[in-house]
Amino acid sequence: MLKKLEAIDPALLTDVLRQDQNDPSFEISEWSMQRLSDNGIANPDGLWLFSGTGIGNKGTQPWSVVLKILARQNDEPPLDNHWHWKREFLLAQSGLANNLRGPVKGPRIFHSEETPEGAWIWMEHVKNLYPGPWTLDNYAFAAYQLGLWNGEYLTGAPLPAENWLARQHHRSWFEWINFEEMLQFPLNQKYISKEALNRYEHLWQERETFFKVLESLPQVFSHFDCQRRNLMIRKGANQANELVALDWAQCGIGAIGTELNWLVGMGTTLLEWSPSDIAMLDETAFRNYIQGLQAAGWSGNVNIVRLGYVTMLAVFIGCAFPGFTTVSCSAKDKESSLQIFGFAEEELFWKIFPIFDYSLDCADEARSLMRYLGYE
Repeated sequence: MLKKLEAIDPALLTDVLRQDQNDPSFEISEWSMQRLSDNGIANPDGLWLFSGTGIGNKGTQPWSVVLKILARQNDEPPLDNHWHWKREFLLAQSGLANNLRGPVKGPRIFHSEETPEGAWIWMEHVKNLYPGPWTLDNYAFAAYQLGLWNGEYLTGAPLPAENWLARQHHRSWFEWINFEEMLQFPLNQKYISKEALNRYEHLWQERETFFKVLESLPQVFSHFDCQRRNLMIRKGANQANELVALDWAQCGIGAIGTELNWLVGMGTTLLEWSPSDIAMLDETAFRNYIQGLQAAGWSGNVNIVRLGYVTMLAVFIGCAFPGFTTVSCSAKDKESSLQIFGFAEEELFWKIFPIFDYSLDCADEARSLMRYLGYE
Protein backbone atom coordinates (compact mmCIF):
# COMPACT_ATOMS: atom_id res chain seq x y z
CA MET A 1 0.00 0.00 0.00
CA LEU A 2 2.78 2.45 0.89
CA LYS A 3 4.35 2.01 -2.54
CA LYS A 4 1.03 2.81 -4.23
CA LEU A 5 0.56 5.90 -2.08
CA GLU A 6 4.09 7.12 -2.75
CA ALA A 7 3.43 6.73 -6.48
CA ILE A 8 0.37 9.01 -6.49
CA ASP A 9 -0.04 10.83 -9.80
CA PRO A 10 1.14 14.43 -9.14
CA ALA A 11 -1.49 15.71 -11.59
CA LEU A 12 -4.26 14.05 -9.56
CA LEU A 13 -2.97 15.43 -6.26
CA THR A 14 -2.62 18.88 -7.82
CA ASP A 15 -6.22 18.77 -9.06
CA VAL A 16 -7.42 17.76 -5.59
CA LEU A 17 -5.50 20.61 -3.97
CA ARG A 18 -6.77 23.19 -6.43
CA GLN A 19 -10.29 22.26 -5.39
CA ASP A 20 -9.36 22.31 -1.71
CA GLN A 21 -7.68 25.73 -2.01
CA ASN A 22 -10.29 27.14 -4.43
CA ASP A 23 -7.33 28.20 -6.54
CA PRO A 24 -6.88 26.89 -10.13
CA SER A 25 -3.28 28.14 -10.16
CA PHE A 26 -2.15 26.25 -7.04
CA GLU A 27 1.05 24.22 -7.46
CA ILE A 28 2.59 21.77 -4.98
CA SER A 29 5.98 22.69 -3.54
CA GLU A 30 6.47 19.66 -1.29
CA TRP A 31 4.36 16.95 0.33
CA SER A 32 4.42 14.03 2.72
CA MET A 33 1.91 11.48 3.97
CA GLN A 34 1.11 9.67 7.18
CA ARG A 35 -1.60 7.46 8.61
CA LEU A 36 -4.38 9.71 9.86
CA SER A 37 -5.85 7.36 12.46
CA ASP A 38 -5.26 3.84 13.72
CA ASN A 39 -8.19 3.50 16.10
CA GLY A 40 -10.82 2.70 13.51
CA ILE A 41 -12.79 -0.52 13.94
CA ALA A 42 -13.99 -1.50 10.47
CA ASN A 43 -11.23 0.13 8.40
CA PRO A 44 -8.16 0.87 10.57
CA ASP A 45 -5.77 1.13 7.60
CA GLY A 46 -8.02 3.21 5.38
CA LEU A 47 -7.28 6.84 6.31
CA TRP A 48 -4.21 8.75 5.12
CA LEU A 49 -3.27 12.39 5.56
CA PHE A 50 -1.39 14.14 2.76
CA SER A 51 0.09 17.50 3.70
CA GLY A 52 2.70 19.98 2.59
CA THR A 53 3.11 23.45 1.12
CA GLY A 54 2.26 24.97 -2.22
CA ILE A 55 2.20 28.25 -4.12
CA GLY A 56 -0.93 29.91 -5.41
CA ASN A 57 -2.59 33.27 -5.72
CA LYS A 58 -2.06 33.90 -1.98
CA GLY A 59 1.61 33.01 -2.05
CA THR A 60 3.05 30.03 -0.19
CA GLN A 61 0.35 28.16 1.72
CA PRO A 62 0.27 25.01 3.90
CA TRP A 63 -2.25 22.38 2.81
CA SER A 64 -3.65 19.04 3.90
CA VAL A 65 -6.18 16.62 2.41
CA VAL A 66 -7.37 13.13 3.32
CA LEU A 67 -7.44 9.97 1.24
CA LYS A 68 -9.89 7.29 2.34
CA ILE A 69 -9.31 3.81 0.93
CA LEU A 70 -12.25 1.39 0.89
CA ALA A 71 -11.59 -2.35 0.68
CA ARG A 72 -13.76 -4.43 -1.66
CA GLN A 73 -15.68 -7.32 -0.07
CA ASN A 74 -15.25 -10.81 -1.44
CA ASP A 75 -18.94 -11.60 -1.05
CA GLU A 76 -20.96 -8.44 -1.47
CA PRO A 77 -24.28 -8.23 0.40
CA PRO A 78 -27.25 -6.39 -1.14
CA LEU A 79 -26.62 -2.70 -1.83
CA ASP A 80 -28.96 -1.58 0.97
CA ASN A 81 -27.30 -3.85 3.53
CA HIS A 82 -25.76 -2.13 6.56
CA TRP A 83 -22.35 -3.69 5.75
CA HIS A 84 -22.00 -2.95 2.03
CA TRP A 85 -18.46 -1.69 1.43
CA LYS A 86 -19.25 0.61 -1.50
CA ARG A 87 -21.81 2.99 0.03
CA GLU A 88 -19.48 5.88 0.81
CA PHE A 89 -18.02 5.71 -2.70
CA LEU A 90 -21.51 5.74 -4.25
CA LEU A 91 -22.41 8.67 -2.01
CA ALA A 92 -19.35 10.53 -3.28
CA GLN A 93 -20.12 9.69 -6.91
CA SER A 94 -23.74 10.82 -6.56
CA GLY A 95 -22.85 14.32 -5.39
CA LEU A 96 -25.15 13.91 -2.39
CA ALA A 97 -22.18 14.21 -0.01
CA ASN A 98 -21.47 17.75 -1.21
CA ASN A 99 -25.14 18.79 -1.20
CA LEU A 100 -26.50 17.70 2.17
CA ARG A 101 -29.65 19.39 3.45
CA GLY A 102 -29.76 21.02 6.84
CA PRO A 103 -26.97 22.03 9.19
CA VAL A 104 -25.01 18.76 9.34
CA LYS A 105 -22.12 18.81 6.89
CA GLY A 106 -19.80 16.19 5.47
CA PRO A 107 -16.22 16.78 4.36
CA ARG A 108 -16.02 18.13 0.82
CA ILE A 109 -15.32 15.40 -1.72
CA PHE A 110 -12.74 16.28 -4.39
CA HIS A 111 -12.27 13.04 -6.31
CA SER A 112 -13.40 9.43 -6.12
CA GLU A 113 -12.50 6.42 -8.21
CA GLU A 114 -13.09 2.69 -8.12
CA THR A 115 -10.05 0.41 -8.11
CA PRO A 116 -9.62 -3.37 -8.44
CA GLU A 117 -9.13 -3.52 -4.65
CA GLY A 118 -12.00 -1.19 -3.74
CA ALA A 119 -12.20 2.59 -4.05
CA TRP A 120 -10.30 5.77 -3.24
CA ILE A 121 -11.98 8.94 -2.01
CA TRP A 122 -10.08 12.23 -1.75
CA MET A 123 -11.68 14.63 0.69
CA GLU A 124 -11.29 17.70 2.82
CA HIS A 125 -9.18 17.54 5.98
CA VAL A 126 -11.61 18.89 8.59
CA LYS A 127 -10.06 20.96 11.37
CA ASN A 128 -11.66 20.05 14.71
CA LEU A 129 -12.26 22.77 17.32
CA TYR A 130 -12.64 20.16 20.09
CA PRO A 131 -10.24 17.27 19.47
CA GLY A 132 -10.27 16.08 23.08
CA PRO A 133 -13.08 14.54 25.14
CA TRP A 134 -16.41 16.26 24.63
CA THR A 135 -18.32 18.11 27.33
CA LEU A 136 -22.08 17.89 27.79
CA ASP A 137 -22.32 21.20 25.94
CA ASN A 138 -20.59 19.67 22.92
CA TYR A 139 -23.02 16.74 22.93
CA ALA A 140 -25.96 19.12 23.36
CA PHE A 141 -24.81 21.08 20.30
CA ALA A 142 -24.40 17.90 18.22
CA ALA A 143 -27.81 16.54 19.25
CA TYR A 144 -29.50 19.84 18.40
CA GLN A 145 -27.89 19.90 14.95
CA LEU A 146 -28.90 16.28 14.30
CA GLY A 147 -32.45 17.15 15.30
CA LEU A 148 -32.51 20.15 12.95
CA TRP A 149 -31.22 17.94 10.13
CA ASN A 150 -33.56 14.99 10.74
CA GLY A 151 -36.44 17.43 11.16
CA GLU A 152 -36.02 18.61 7.57
CA TYR A 153 -37.35 15.23 6.41
CA LEU A 154 -40.37 15.38 8.71
CA THR A 155 -41.47 18.81 7.47
CA GLY A 156 -41.50 18.45 3.70
CA ALA A 157 -38.01 17.62 2.45
CA PRO A 158 -38.08 14.51 0.23
CA LEU A 159 -36.16 11.47 1.39
CA PRO A 160 -33.33 10.45 -0.94
CA ALA A 161 -34.33 7.31 -2.81
CA GLU A 162 -31.01 5.86 -4.03
CA ASN A 163 -31.01 2.06 -3.92
CA TRP A 164 -27.59 1.95 -2.22
CA LEU A 165 -28.73 3.77 0.92
CA ALA A 166 -28.82 1.46 3.94
CA ARG A 167 -32.21 0.35 5.16
CA GLN A 168 -33.25 -1.66 8.20
CA HIS A 169 -29.85 -1.42 9.91
CA HIS A 170 -31.29 -3.28 12.86
CA ARG A 171 -31.64 -6.46 10.77
CA SER A 172 -28.34 -6.65 8.89
CA TRP A 173 -26.39 -5.55 12.00
CA PHE A 174 -26.64 -9.03 13.51
CA GLU A 175 -24.99 -10.91 10.64
CA TRP A 176 -21.60 -10.94 12.41
CA ILE A 177 -22.82 -12.50 15.67
CA ASN A 178 -23.51 -16.07 16.76
CA PHE A 179 -25.47 -15.28 19.91
CA GLU A 180 -25.67 -18.73 21.45
CA GLU A 181 -21.95 -19.23 21.02
CA MET A 182 -21.05 -15.78 22.32
CA LEU A 183 -23.12 -16.18 25.46
CA GLN A 184 -20.60 -18.91 26.33
CA PHE A 185 -17.71 -16.43 26.34
CA PRO A 186 -16.08 -16.85 29.80
CA LEU A 187 -16.50 -13.22 30.90
CA ASN A 188 -20.17 -13.26 29.89
CA GLN A 189 -20.65 -16.54 31.77
CA LYS A 190 -18.85 -15.22 34.82
CA TYR A 191 -20.38 -11.77 35.20
CA ILE A 192 -23.81 -11.61 33.53
CA SER A 193 -26.21 -12.40 36.35
CA LYS A 194 -29.13 -14.80 35.98
CA GLU A 195 -31.56 -11.90 36.23
CA ALA A 196 -29.74 -9.94 33.49
CA LEU A 197 -29.54 -13.07 31.34
CA ASN A 198 -33.30 -13.59 31.66
CA ARG A 199 -33.91 -9.97 30.66
CA TYR A 200 -31.53 -10.37 27.74
CA GLU A 201 -33.19 -13.56 26.51
CA HIS A 202 -36.58 -11.85 26.76
CA LEU A 203 -35.28 -9.04 24.54
CA TRP A 204 -33.75 -11.46 22.08
CA GLN A 205 -36.99 -13.41 21.76
CA GLU A 206 -38.94 -10.19 21.16
CA ARG A 207 -36.51 -8.63 18.69
CA GLU A 208 -38.87 -9.03 15.73
CA THR A 209 -41.47 -6.92 17.54
CA PHE A 210 -38.83 -4.24 18.10
CA PHE A 211 -37.79 -4.43 14.43
CA LYS A 212 -41.36 -3.90 13.23
CA VAL A 213 -41.78 -0.88 15.49
CA LEU A 214 -38.66 0.71 14.00
CA GLU A 215 -40.01 0.07 10.51
CA SER A 216 -43.39 1.63 11.30
CA LEU A 217 -42.14 4.90 12.80
CA PRO A 218 -41.68 8.10 10.71
CA GLN A 219 -38.53 7.75 8.60
CA VAL A 220 -35.65 10.19 8.04
CA PHE A 221 -32.34 10.28 6.18
CA SER A 222 -29.54 9.92 8.72
CA HIS A 223 -25.84 9.27 9.13
CA PHE A 224 -26.34 6.23 11.41
CA ASP A 225 -22.81 6.21 12.78
CA CYS A 226 -22.63 9.60 14.45
CA GLN A 227 -20.68 8.52 17.50
CA ARG A 228 -18.14 10.99 18.85
CA ARG A 229 -15.21 9.68 16.79
CA ASN A 230 -17.06 10.49 13.58
CA LEU A 231 -18.14 13.99 14.61
CA MET A 232 -16.23 17.27 14.53
CA ILE A 233 -17.21 20.82 15.39
CA ARG A 234 -15.64 23.60 13.34
CA LYS A 235 -16.22 27.23 12.42
CA GLY A 236 -18.54 27.54 9.44
CA ALA A 237 -18.60 30.15 6.70
CA ASN A 238 -20.34 32.66 8.98
CA GLN A 239 -17.98 31.84 11.89
CA ALA A 240 -20.74 30.02 13.77
CA ASN A 241 -20.01 26.50 14.97
CA GLU A 242 -21.17 23.73 12.65
CA LEU A 243 -21.27 19.95 12.96
CA VAL A 244 -19.32 17.87 10.46
CA ALA A 245 -19.95 14.13 10.25
CA LEU A 246 -17.23 11.84 8.90
CA ASP A 247 -17.54 8.26 7.62
CA TRP A 248 -20.86 8.02 5.78
CA ALA A 249 -20.52 4.28 5.14
CA GLN A 250 -23.77 3.46 6.96
CA CYS A 251 -25.95 6.39 5.89
CA GLY A 252 -29.49 5.58 4.95
CA ILE A 253 -33.14 5.64 5.88
CA GLY A 254 -34.38 4.84 9.38
CA ALA A 255 -36.73 5.78 12.19
CA ILE A 256 -36.92 9.16 13.86
CA GLY A 257 -34.85 9.30 17.06
CA THR A 258 -32.55 6.43 16.15
CA GLU A 259 -29.64 8.75 15.37
CA LEU A 260 -29.27 9.13 19.13
CA ASN A 261 -28.43 5.44 19.44
CA TRP A 262 -25.02 6.25 17.98
CA LEU A 263 -24.47 9.62 19.62
CA VAL A 264 -25.34 8.30 23.09
CA GLY A 265 -25.22 4.50 23.01
CA MET A 266 -22.41 3.65 20.62
CA GLY A 267 -20.27 6.59 21.66
CA THR A 268 -20.54 5.45 25.27
CA THR A 269 -19.77 1.85 24.30
CA LEU A 270 -16.59 3.16 22.65
CA LEU A 271 -15.78 4.92 25.96
CA GLU A 272 -16.03 8.41 24.50
CA TRP A 273 -18.34 9.06 27.46
CA SER A 274 -18.33 7.23 30.80
CA PRO A 275 -20.89 4.38 30.70
CA SER A 276 -21.67 4.97 34.37
CA ASP A 277 -22.88 8.49 33.45
CA ILE A 278 -24.94 7.53 30.41
CA ALA A 279 -28.25 8.65 31.98
CA MET A 280 -26.89 12.21 32.15
CA LEU A 281 -25.84 12.11 28.51
CA ASP A 282 -29.19 10.58 27.52
CA GLU A 283 -31.15 13.41 29.16
CA THR A 284 -29.05 16.17 27.60
CA ALA A 285 -28.85 14.68 24.11
CA PHE A 286 -32.53 13.73 23.91
CA ARG A 287 -33.74 17.15 25.10
CA ASN A 288 -31.57 18.97 22.56
CA TYR A 289 -32.47 16.61 19.73
CA ILE A 290 -36.15 17.34 20.38
CA GLN A 291 -35.42 21.07 20.40
CA GLY A 292 -33.69 20.68 17.04
CA LEU A 293 -36.66 18.81 15.56
CA GLN A 294 -39.02 21.51 16.81
CA ALA A 295 -36.81 24.31 15.48
CA ALA A 296 -37.05 22.60 12.07
CA GLY A 297 -40.83 22.92 12.27
CA TRP A 298 -41.77 19.48 13.58
CA SER A 299 -44.60 19.45 16.13
CA GLY A 300 -45.24 15.74 16.65
CA ASN A 301 -45.45 13.52 19.73
CA VAL A 302 -42.17 13.51 21.69
CA ASN A 303 -42.94 9.96 22.85
CA ILE A 304 -42.65 8.77 19.24
CA VAL A 305 -39.09 10.07 19.11
CA ARG A 306 -38.27 8.47 22.45
CA LEU A 307 -39.66 5.17 21.19
CA GLY A 308 -37.37 5.28 18.16
CA TYR A 309 -34.32 5.97 20.31
CA VAL A 310 -34.82 3.39 23.07
CA THR A 311 -36.03 0.70 20.65
CA MET A 312 -32.97 1.06 18.43
CA LEU A 313 -30.58 1.15 21.37
CA ALA A 314 -32.18 -1.92 22.92
CA VAL A 315 -31.72 -4.04 19.81
CA PHE A 316 -28.56 -2.48 18.37
CA ILE A 317 -26.54 -2.47 21.60
CA GLY A 318 -28.56 -4.61 24.01
CA CYS A 319 -28.99 -7.63 21.73
CA ALA A 320 -25.41 -7.34 20.50
CA PHE A 321 -23.72 -6.77 23.85
CA PRO A 322 -22.58 -10.39 24.50
CA GLY A 323 -21.17 -10.46 20.99
CA PHE A 324 -19.43 -7.15 21.47
CA THR A 325 -17.71 -8.31 24.66
CA THR A 326 -16.74 -11.61 23.05
CA VAL A 327 -15.04 -9.81 20.17
CA SER A 328 -13.50 -6.94 22.13
CA CYS A 329 -12.62 -8.47 25.51
CA SER A 330 -10.94 -11.71 24.46
CA ALA A 331 -7.23 -12.30 24.99
CA LYS A 332 -6.59 -12.72 21.26
CA ASP A 333 -7.97 -9.21 20.62
CA LYS A 334 -6.00 -7.55 23.40
CA GLU A 335 -3.71 -5.55 21.12
CA SER A 336 -6.48 -4.12 18.94
CA SER A 337 -8.69 -3.40 21.96
CA LEU A 338 -5.90 -1.45 23.66
CA GLN A 339 -5.50 0.53 20.46
CA ILE A 340 -9.23 1.23 20.03
CA PHE A 341 -10.40 1.60 23.64
CA GLY A 342 -7.30 2.04 25.76
CA PHE A 343 -8.35 -1.04 27.79
CA ALA A 344 -8.58 -4.77 27.14
CA GLU A 345 -9.90 -8.08 28.46
CA GLU A 346 -11.55 -8.02 31.90
CA GLU A 347 -10.76 -4.35 32.54
CA LEU A 348 -12.51 -3.37 29.31
CA PHE A 349 -15.45 -5.64 30.14
CA TRP A 350 -16.06 -3.79 33.41
CA LYS A 351 -15.61 -0.38 31.79
CA ILE A 352 -18.42 -1.01 29.30
CA PHE A 353 -20.66 -3.29 31.37
CA PRO A 354 -22.99 -0.47 32.61
CA ILE A 355 -24.17 0.00 29.03
CA PHE A 356 -25.65 -3.51 29.14
CA ASP A 357 -27.93 -2.71 32.08
CA TYR A 358 -28.84 0.59 30.44
CA SER A 359 -29.78 -1.15 27.17
CA LEU A 360 -32.03 -3.59 29.03
CA ASP A 361 -33.68 -0.64 30.78
CA CYS A 362 -34.21 0.91 27.35
CA ALA A 363 -35.94 -2.29 26.27
CA ASP A 364 -38.31 -2.00 29.24
CA GLU A 365 -38.98 1.65 28.38
CA ALA A 366 -39.62 0.71 24.76
CA ARG A 367 -42.21 -1.89 25.80
CA SER A 368 -44.02 0.67 27.95
CA LEU A 369 -44.04 3.20 25.11
CA MET A 370 -45.28 0.56 22.66
CA ARG A 371 -48.24 -0.12 24.92
CA TYR A 372 -48.93 3.57 25.53
CA LEU A 373 -48.72 4.50 21.85
CA GLY A 374 -50.54 1.43 20.54
CA TYR A 375 -47.57 -0.15 18.74
CA GLU A 376 -48.04 -3.62 20.26
